[in-house]
Order: sequence, then structure tokens, then C-alpha cells
Amino acid sequence: MKKVLTPARGAIAAALVAGLAMPAVAQSQLRQALDIGEDATRKAEQVQERINQLDDQRSDMVAEFRTLLQRTQAAQLYARQQEKVVESQRRELESLQGQLERVDEITAQTTPMLIDMVSDLEAFVSADLPFKLEDRQNRIDTLRAAMENPQVPIVEQYRLIIEAYKSEMEYGRTIQTWPEVIDIDGSPVMVDMFLYGRVALVYLSPDRRYAARYDRAQGAWVPVENRFKENIAKAIKVAKGTTTPSVLYAPATRLSVTAP
Repeated sequence: MKKVLTPARGAIAAALVAGLAMPAVAQSQLRQALDIGEDATRKAEQVQERINQLDDQRSDMVAEFRTLLQRTQAAQLYARQQEKVVESQRRELESLQGQLERVDEITAQTTPMLIDMVSDLEAFVSADLPFKLEDRQNRIDTLRAAMENPQVPIVEQYRLIIEAYKSEMEYGRTIQTWPEVIDIDGSPVMVDMFLYGRVALVYLSPDRRYAARYDRAQGAWVPVENRFKENIAKAIKVAKGTTTPSVLYAPATRLSVTAP
């Protein structure tokens, strides 16, 4: 470390110069005084150096304290934010718990409704035109099996019932044809069935020998007049896609509905 000529050292140096002309005893006393002064100067320098070190440490500690203070403030802010998140999650859990507690009640109310929907659908099919009865009855049997199976969730039961209702609704909005073997006068005959939505259900044999419509009132097949055969044949072609769509005429009876 570079030494600086302090006032004390300057005084000592001056005394040394002046002491050259003093007697020996005085010079000895002066030397002792100078040594004491020099020792005091060294101690002062050590004290100053220690003060400088302490000041550097203080500066470091202040910087560290500021850093810790900033981190503490950030941690406190994060903690407050997390408290809000936890409170929000607690309210959500309480809401979910309340919903779970109502599941049994909702299920108890919904299951009878679904069973009634299946029964209503079965009654509707029985009262409807007798087309594709096997397919429609199989659909109802599937619904009843799903309702009796505890492994089928109530949501899936509801979906299956709605799909069945949609299928029945679709029959009333479309025209369809399909081959079917029916009994005519005790003999099996292959005919083309044709469904005019839910307006009429008719059949026509390929040779046009047999043609009939289903009469709702009688609950039986009734032969149609020959003048309708051409229209029925044309309608079957339209449904099969072998001719262009056009206006179709169907032999039908008036539909009356009696209010319950």
C-alpha cells in the first residue's frame, strides 16, 4: 500500500532535521518521542484501514439487504396472489361438491322420465304404420337393455333414446323403398315396399299384379285401384334413384287424431 506523508510524519521529519544539532540526551528523548509518534501513526493507519474495510462490508450488506427486501416483497406479492387462487379453487370445490350431492337427486328424477320416453316410443311404434317393425323393435329392445344395465351411464342412456327418437322422426320426412316378402293369399310374394313419409305405406309386386296400401282404420292391407299402380311404380323408381324426382301421388286415407 502506498504510504502518504501525513502531518504527523511531516512533524517527525522536521524534528529529525532539527535534532541533528541537539545533545545526545536530547536526541535520545527526541527519538523516543518520534518512535511513539510513528507507532501512533501506524496504529491510526491500521484503524483507518479497518474503517475502510468495515465501510466496504457495510456497503455490501446494504446492497444484499436491498436485494433481500426486493425478494421478500416479490414473495409477499406472490403469496397474496396464491391466496386468491386458493380461495377461488376452494369456492369451485364447494360448488362441485354441491353438484355431486345433487347427482343422486337428479338421477332419481331423470331415470323415470327416460323409462317413460322408451314406453312412449314403443307405444308410438305400435300405433304407427307397420313398416320395418323388426328394426324398430330391436331399437326399442336395445333401449330397454341399456336402461336396465347399471354399467351404462345415464348420459349415455339419454343419448341412445334421443337417437332413437331422431330415427323415428326421419321416417316421417323421407321416402323409402325396400324389398320384402309378404304373405298374399297364403303364398309368399316378393314385393317392393314404399313409404311416403308417414302419409302412406304401399307395396307393389314387380309384375304389378299385386298392389295394396295399409289402412290405419282397418289395421290391414287394402288393394289399391289399378290407376295408382303407375304412380306407385314411379315413386319406387324415384326412391331407388333410377329416375328424376317429381310430384308423387299416394293412395291414402284421412288421418284423424283424437285429443286425450
